[in-house]
Order: sequence, then structure tokens, then C-alpha cells
Amino acid sequence: MTAELQLADTATLPLTESQKGLLVVDSLVPTKQIYNQVIQFDLDPAKCVAPLAETVTRALVALVTVQPALRQVFRLHPEMHAVLRPPPTADELPLESVSVPPAEYAATLAALGRDIGRAPFDLETGPVHRFGFVRANDDSAAAILICGHHLVGDGVSMGPIVRDLDRALAGPIDVDTVRVSREAALVKELKAQNRAAGSTRTADQVTAWAESLREVPPLVLYPRPDRPHQTEFAGQRISWTLGAAESERFQATCKRLGVSPFVLLSAVYGTVLARHGGVPRVLIGSPFTARRTIGSYDLCGFFVNTLPVTVDVDWTRTVDEHLDKTVRAAVDHCRASVDVPFNQLVAQVQPDRPSDRNPLFSCMLAMQDTFDPATGTGAVVGAYEPGNGTAKFDLWLGATLVDGRWLLELEYDSALIPPAVADGLLKSLRTALSRAVTDGSLPLAELFDDASAVPSRRHDGYPAHVPAPTLYEWFTETARRTPEAVAVTEPGRTLTYAELSLTAERIASGLAGRGVGPGDVVGLRLDSLTETVTSILAILRRGATYLPLEPSLPADRMSYMVRQSRCRVVIGSGVTLHGVEVAPAADFESDVDTELAATADAPVYVMFTSGSTGLPKGVLMGHRPLLNLAAWQISALDMTADSRFLQYAPAGFDVSFQEIVPTLLAGGTVVSREPADRRDFPELVRRVADTEVTHLYLPVAALRPFVLSVRARREHLPALRFLCVSGEQLLADDEIRAFVDDHPQCTLVNHYGPTETNAATTWRLTAADPPWARHVPIGLPLPNVTAYVVDGTGHLAPAGVPGELLLGGHAPAAGYVNDPDRTAERFQPGTFTPGETVYRTGDHVVRDEHGALIFLGRNDTQVKIRGYRVELGELEAVAAGLPDVRQAVAAVRGDGIDRRPLLFLLPEPGVTPDHERVRTVLAERLPSYMAPADIVDIESVPTSHSGKTDRAALVALAEQMSARRAESPAPTAEYADDLERELAAIWAEVLGVPQVERDRPVLEYGAHSLNIFTVVGQVQERYGVAVQLVEFFRSPTVATLATLVRQ
Repeated sequence: MTAELQLADTATLPLTESQKGLLVVDSLVPTKQIYNQVIQFDLDPAKCVAPLAETVTRALVALVTVQPALRQVFRLHPEMHAVLRPPPTADELPLESVSVPPAEYAATLAALGRDIGRAPFDLETGPVHRFGFVRANDDSAAAILICGHHLVGDGVSMGPIVRDLDRALAGPIDVDTVRVSREAALVKELKAQNRAAGSTRTADQVTAWAESLREVPPLVLYPRPDRPHQTEFAGQRISWTLGAAESERFQATCKRLGVSPFVLLSAVYGTVLARHGGVPRVLIGSPFTARRTIGSYDLCGFFVNTLPVTVDVDWTRTVDEHLDKTVRAAVDHCRASVDVPFNQLVAQVQPDRPSDRNPLFSCMLAMQDTFDPATGTGAVVGAYEPGNGTAKFDLWLGATLVDGRWLLELEYDSALIPPAVADGLLKSLRTALSRAVTDGSLPLAELFDDASAVPSRRHDGYPAHVPAPTLYEWFTETARRTPEAVAVTEPGRTLTYAELSLTAERIASGLAGRGVGPGDVVGLRLDSLTETVTSILAILRRGATYLPLEPSLPADRMSYMVRQSRCRVVIGSGVTLHGVEVAPAADFESDVDTELAATADAPVYVMFTSGSTGLPKGVLMGHRPLLNLAAWQISALDMTADSRFLQYAPAGFDVSFQEIVPTLLAGGTVVSREPADRRDFPELVRRVADTEVTHLYLPVAALRPFVLSVRARREHLPALRFLCVSGEQLLADDEIRAFVDDHPQCTLVNHYGPTETNAATTWRLTAADPPWARHVPIGLPLPNVTAYVVDGTGHLAPAGVPGELLLGGHAPAAGYVNDPDRTAERFQPGTFTPGETVYRTGDHVVRDEHGALIFLGRNDTQVKIRGYRVELGELEAVAAGLPDVRQAVAAVRGDGIDRRPLLFLLPEPGVTPDHERVRTVLAERLPSYMAPADIVDIESVPTSHSGKTDRAALVALAEQMSARRAESPAPTAEYADDLERELAAIWAEVLGVPQVERDRPVLEYGAHSLNIFTVVGQVQERYGVAVQLVEFFRSPTVATLATLVRQ
């Protein structure tokens, strides 16, 4: 016994793998108090020995004495270990006692709990616990608060603590005897856990489990491009307690299926996370008790292993199937693998996650240990674990059984999840759990409700008053009011409204003479802006539909567009097709009077966009969407007779409509871009300045070159009031912000909308706005436009939940011209508003807590290249049709204006495709923006685990090949100096590799948190410096470590 006592006072104790992992994370996080655990123990003063304050002090001294885990302190070097401190005296006990009037008791207790939980512990010197005691001065109530670091306590620890407090509060106990037995029990438990963790069986389990975990997609709640990578771990809690009836159904469901409450909660929580994260599989971290010896159940301590429960979510599966098969099996797997150390699992998986957060899972489920007052006979009559204002995880669900009813608490990181999004999570959890315990036959998708449709119908606040039934009739009324105003101007020609109206009538007469009327499609292949505008109006006067045919289009593509549209008349030149009449605009002019044939039922234009089958799709856009768009634009962009709108976009790009038609309806002037080339930004700036343009619409890819050219020319554009952009995601950098700051009269307006709807949502930025988000939202819908975010369950998504964007109301086109199958695929009956048609955009978005839409990416293989929507399948289809190509795969590399297509060719056996010939054919059949930046021959097409083409792997291959080609022949030094060489040698020895390059992350050599600590410990001993681990993890290379050592 003496030897045991001697050992207890001076012993160095090993740590379990779980403790090591927690110690690693604790050393990395800036908010050390996140692992402080506070437990409130309510007392019955009548059952305590008097005087109460002295008894509580004596009891707490006894508790620390007989619970050796509370006396541990922790050291990182030379290897991680614990040291036992001797028991404290009453004077050394970190205890704050407060006596207050009964009316102040509750508030004082809550405040003291917050105070003792907020201060971090010094794990190296200790103690790693502190206490509080609050009593009402009439002895009507009293409570002990215990705050300890998670390294010395887990959920099961509450039981031993309650038992020890009950005994000590009732009178003196034999602490010396109990101390000896408890210290021996702790040593025995530590040895048992480490023996199990190091077994061969455990190693095999780690390897197999890690393989499956690599296939689970990351779970990101409220995904958005500007989501913080690091936070201060500030947390908030919201809660809900099941009603009596729901609690009964909860227990009945568990009994009926033979599952535990943990399985039921894991199943429901998993579906909530899958919905809100937009993924089919989720990992839920949960602590599993790993106590291996009988004596450990009398100990408090960190004897759990936190493991990931994999929850697969198939929305068509029933609740009972989900519970009984999927989740039960996942939980059983974790229970059978409780010896698997979390650290070893992480080392095998090697996830690419932030270093200061849990590397495998972002969400936790904890079944809180409970205290049932009905079973207690001592002084402790209640126990509760409040939060301490921090959040260890993105989201934590705590489940506590209180008086037979489940208390569910959600704790969330407030920097990652705003309150509105957290409320949506709690609502989903409440609804899903209530339905799951009510009807086990429900499909998982039906566990949820639609979110409110109000945000889907909220618009940007600008009205859309439409004064005429057709665009042409609206135009004629404007022309009647302002006949002498300039309508269109280009170098060498200007048209007033009267001239424009008269010329349009004359061309319309010529079209009528050729039998053109409502329902017909007329092609436009013109170079002159004035001829283009007059021809558009003439076609609209006839109730016909215009089809822009850009001169730069390959002949085959143009031919397809004409045939698919059933176009038999083309105004312009350069089209030679059997059965199609082609003539200059002047040849159509006629003096014959014809009646107005414009009708609101007639489509306005057909514009072709890329198609997945290899053939483009012709979007047939009707009057209703375009009247709404024009009316909104006139209001939102303050368009008047003084407006001068530059016509920049090609006629086949739907933005051209916004440049031309609303300007004419407002009585303004359409200004030709000529003679400036679209790609010559200095000349474009000159043209905007010289013509005093008030409104300019650019592709996003052109915005930055434009503003840089403004700055380079030292130009100022005082007339420019609105600069609009669209085509792809707008990233607002410093140069763009500086341009708006230099032009405070100018508003930057971000538009979003596929060709199938034209502009449908908008967001504006001004110099007066607070700091802009770099990833600019696509914003709010136009009036009379509905924007639904539909999640994976098929329901309207709450704020913060990603989903596909469906556009309805006055936005969708009539469909694809003469293509009913593809029309039915994308234009579908709406389910949220009766009688509505919605267009499935295929775009992945999320609605933020303020109601604005944020673009996340595409759901399919459509991408944006320099503002043009490109279907990779179209590029693949053309390339795959070449004689020497067995299969073609297209992908995209780069961002913003540097984004370019790549083409990968799998050749036929024994041949090598001629890349120049491939480029020639592609140039003949596809627009120039679809031309691949690089063509790469491959031996096989990589696929993901689900069998889909792995385009990311192909892009990585292309980048590797580019890097090899770009390698400089000149040799470079392997290390900058002897320090780097020495550090590299340390790493190589620890990792068991021949060498470690100075700029290559050590994680790529197999480094993980534990051996990083080993190296840092050696560095500290060798060089006498303390390395800042957080800084090293930001760039874990030899070069970074050398810099930190020098500093």
C-alpha cells in the first residue's frame, strides 16, 4: 500500500489514445475553454451536515482526493503523458462560494456557471478543475458547480461524482483507503485501454473502416463560398422537450423495433443533417464508452472513444427500414469497433479538413448522462450540464432524459450557423422526430415539410408595370410620344423614333408579303445595329419570332438552328439553305399597308444554348416573361428618355434583348459598340466615355478587364449610372470595388438567369454599401417571378439548405422550339403554386438568412465559359464522332476569365488522334468559346466509386502534364539552408521516408497530428523554441517549420 501511495504522488501516467487526440486538438484551437465541462449539482440542504459551506468544502476536497483523474496535469514533451498532483488542502481548493437572498439565487447560479466555464485551464500546471457553490441564505436551495476539462471527465463520470458527493456531504469518509483503490483502478484501466488500442485486430479494423470513410462526402451545414474556415468557437444553444404523448411514442417505437434511443435519434438526426447538408451520407460523431475494467465505473475520467456513425440516407426508404437496418447496423459496427482509436482512424483516412476542427465529422450526437431524483437518497437531488457559451462542433445535439421526457438541445457555432438557420434545423428535427415515432411506414422524404413559400415570392422591391399587351404596341406608344428623339445610333447612321417606327413598318409589310405571320420564325444575320433593331421590331409587328444568327457561327450549327426552328425567311446574308429565303433588310421594305399582327400569345425570339445530346437547344421565349423583364428593368435601372444603353452583347446572347428593347420602350437611345471590338477594352472604355453611355451590360468575365482599362487610361465615366453583369458568378475584388468607389453615381447590378428565363434574379452594389461579399449573391427574384430552392427531399428548402433552383411565375420560356421531349424534361408543372410552370435550372443555390440567393454551382455537366453556358456533353459528342476516338471526356480548368475547357481523348486501339485535325473539326462545328485549351490522350477514363466519370482526376492529370512541361531545366537547391536540411531529416526519420521536400506538405508523406507533435517536441528540445502549431498547420512544410524556428 505504501508503494502505491508513493506511486500515486509522483507517478507519470500514460494517456489513452482518446486523451492524446483531445490533447492535440486542444493545443490547436484558439478558444481553449471549448473543452470545459460544467455540471450543476442541485442539493437538498436538509440532507447535508451543517454548517453547509464547510461541509461542501470538505466534500469537494474529498472528491478530488478519491478521484485521481481530477488531479492529472498533462505534458506534451518529450511525449504526451499525465502527471498526478497531490490532493489539495481546503485552502488550495479552487472554490468560489456565494450566499444570496432566495430571489437572487437562480440568476446568481447561472452567472457563476458561466464565469467558471469561460476561463481556460493551464493543462500543464493545473489544476484542471474549479468549483462554485451557491446557496440561498435561508437554506431553501443550494448547488455545487463543477467545471473540469474534458480530458478528466466524460458522460459516465456523473454517476461516480454523484455517489461520492452524496457520501461526503452526509459525513466524513475514509479518503485514504478509497484513494489507494481508485488510483490502482485508474492505472489498471489505462493499461487495458492502451493494450486494446495496440492489438493486431484493432489495426485490421482501422484499415477496413478507413476505406469506407473515405467515400463519405464532407458535411457542410449552410454551405456558402464565404463560409469561415476558422472560428472562435462561440456557441449558442436552442432546445425543445418532447411532450408526454411524443415521449410515449418514442419509447414505443424503440420497443417495437428493438432499438435503443441512441439508434432512433441517430437515424432522425442523420436525415436532418442529410437534408440540410445536401448529401446522401453523413458522419455523426458520438462518444462510445470504452471502459474495460469493473473498477473504472467508480472513476470519473475520459474513458470514451468518439467514433463516426455513418448514416446512409435514401429518401425513398421507410422510417422503419432506415432504423431497423441501416442505422442499427451502423451503430452496431461502432460498438463492435470501440477499441479503434480515433487518431488511428484519422491517420488512415487522411481527410482534407481544417486542422483546428474535428477532422472526420462536423456534427455530434451526445446522449447525456442523466440523474433521476427518484432513485437518489442523498443530498444531490438533481444534475444538469449547461453550455459554456462555446461550440466544439458546427452542430451538437444533446439528448437528455428528464422526468421521462427527452430534452433535445442544439448547440451551434454562431460564426457558421446564424440563428435563422439554426431555427430551421430545430424545426426539421422536431418535425422529423415527431413523424418518425408516429408512422414508421413513411418514406424519409416525408419526414419534412415545405419551408415557407414567402421567401420564394419576395422580390427586389422594384415594380414591373406593363402598359401594353405586346412589346411592339408598347414601343409604338413610346415612338408616338417622342418621334424626334434618337432611338438608335451607330457610326454613320442614326435613327429617330419616327424613322425607326416607319422603317420597321415597311420591313413588316415586306415580311407580310412573303406570308410571315404569327407563329413563324424569321432569322436575323445582320452586322448593322440599326438594321438589326428595325428588323426585330418588324418581326414583332408581324407577330412572328426572331432568330439571331451570328456571323461567327459554324455553318453546320447555323444550319441546324435554322432547320430546328423551321425558319424559312432570313433577313441578312450569308445563309445558303434549300427552302430558306435570304435577303438584305432593304429588300424587305414595302409601301403596302398591313395591319398590326402583334399578339401577346406569339413568342418573341428563339435563342440557342448548349445541349447535352451534342445538339443545341432553341429557347422559345414568350411575351409575358419579356414584358415583365422590360417593365422591371425600366423601373430598377431608372431608365428614361435620357438613358443611353451600349449594345455590347452578340445578338444571339439573351442580354441583347435587355440592351435594346427596354431602352426603346423607355424612350432612350441604343448606342452601338462599334467601332470598338468586344475584346479591345481600352477602345471599349473610349467608346463608353465618348458616347456618354449611362447603362452598360457586360459579361462577368469582361468586368475586371474593363475596370482595369478605365484605371489604366485614367478615364472617368461621369455619365455611367448602371453597370450590369451576368453570365457567371460575380467575384467582387478590390479593383471592381475601387471602380465603384471612384464612380459613386454608378450602381453595379448582378443579374442571374439562364437563357430559358432570361434575367430572373438580381443583386445590386453601391459605393455606399458596407464591405461587399467577394462572392456576390445572385439576390432576389424580379417581381412576378418565383424562385424556389428545392432540397434533396423534394421540399422547399429552409434558409441555409442547399438545393436546386426552380424558376416560375413570369420567368420561364415557352420551352425548346420543336422539341417536346427536352421541354418536358426541364419545364415542369409547379407543385408549390397551382397552375404554374417552373423551369429546372440545374443550378445549386442556397438562400441565406436574409433571403438572398447564393449561387453554389451546377448540378450537371453544364458550365460557364467566358459568360457562355457550355454543355460539356456537346463538346464530347462532337469529338467522340471522329474516326480515331473511342471516347471523349470534357472538363473545365481554372476560374473566372481563366476558365477553359479541356478535352480528353481515349483513342481507338493502335491509333493516335491527330490533335490538329480534332481542333479543325471542333472549330467547324462549335463556337470558338467551346474550343478546348488543351487536348490530352488518355489510356483509360477514370471513374468515381459510384461509376461516374471522375473529371476532377482528369483535370489533375492535365495539370500534372502542364507542370512537367513547364519545368525549368535549371537545377534548384533542395533546401534553402542547413536548418531546413536538418528539419527535413527529422521528418524523414519520423515518417519513414527517404526524404521530405521543403515545399511539399508533410501530410502528403503520411504525417498526422500525433507524429507532428513528435516532431515539434524534438524541434523544441533541439532548438529551444516553442513552435506555434496553428501557424504550422496553415502550411505544414519543412520551409514553414524552418521559418517558425527562426522567428
